[in-house]
Amino acid sequence: MQRYVEVEGLHDLEGDYPTKIENVRFYRSAKGHARQPTMYKSGLIVLGQGQKALYAGGNRIPYGAGDCLVMGVPMPVECEAFPNEDEPLLGLGIEIPLPILQKQVTAIKSHSAQIHMMSRGNESSIRREPIDKHFEKACIRLMEALCDDLQATALGQNLLEEAVFFALLSNSGDTLFTLADQEGKYARIAAILQHIHTHYSGALNVGELASTASMSISAFHSAFKEVTLESPVQYIKKVRLNKARELICFEQKRVNEAADLVGYSSAAQFSREFKRHFNQSPKEASFSA
Repeated sequence: MQRYVEVEGLHDLEGDYPTKIENVRFYRSAKGHARQPTMYKSGLIVLGQGQKALYAGGNRIPYGAGDCLVMGVPMPVECEAFPNEDEPLLGLGIEIPLPILQKQVTAIKSHSAQIHMMSRGNESSIRREPIDKHFEKACIRLMEALCDDLQATALGQNLLEEAVFFALLSNSGDTLFTLADQEGKYARIAAILQHIHTHYSGALNVGELASTASMSISAFHSAFKEVTLESPVQYIKKVRLNKARELICFEQKRVNEAADLVGYSSAAQFSREFKRHFNQSPKEASFSA
């Protein structure tokens, strides 16, 4: 990871950076940050240096160098980050396209009928485990390829699949196996979350979402909260507010414009809910970006 910073000239980077391998992002921060709301994407997160902590569902989930965080679905969380003394946070984020996940799950199951990932009683979509030696080697190969344009172009997707493969065989692999089961409630809720993240600007009716998931409204509410630790209404609100913050801070959209783009008909209501969620007004957020 340190060599990648040198190769790409990322010495001043504070945040995420898209790499040459699709669905792989690099993270660096010398400053870290206090606890603040954010939206974590689904996939794998590996820290090579530094410490972070997530807050979700009343739980604090710390992770650091040597850990892998498995996010089964996109989750609105609060996060704080701590660089080591004189050393920046360094990390890797891997999003897992569903076709790749299903391909690897099918291959694993067809190879050995004995490989069966059972739930360990933890229904949370956030899992933290120490990186095992096989997944660590896959991550090292991925980082080495990112330091070489030819390797990244020629081998990138294969190395991404290798990382997914070994993540599936790790102690947190059951979360990913469950997601690949398209008939299960976990995968049905994940599909609804994808719909929410794509159509957050439109009208999102909980009854219609439940119908799309082939569930009653009560069953949908229960399954939704089990997977995301949020009610459907609160989840939708947090998706919209986090997207609005991106529009204001990084795309320089005006407050009224951002409110409209994320589905708020009332700019005043938007500003109230934004300040309640982020502890600062939309205008204050634009000045601090």
